[in-house]
Amino acid sequence: MGKSVQIDVISGEDNGIYKCNLYAGGRCVRVFMHQHDYELLIHDGFFIRDGKSFDSAGVLNTSRTYVEQKTK
Repeated sequence: MGKSVQIDVISGEDNGIYKCNLYAGGRCVRVFMHQHDYELLIHDGFFIRDGKSFDSAGVLNTSRTYVEQKTK
């Protein structure tokens, strides 16, 4: 299996910045996203939910898990 990447949106702030967790392989890195960019990614279908409510794990939205395909 190749390297994987996924983004969870954790919270949106009043200043229009969204806190996110970027998972790359086994590492979790905190990243921030502007509200406009977040809305564009929802519109484009990058995130798999509508982003209007938190799930049971406290995640507002999430992306698919993208996995690098190894070539021979």
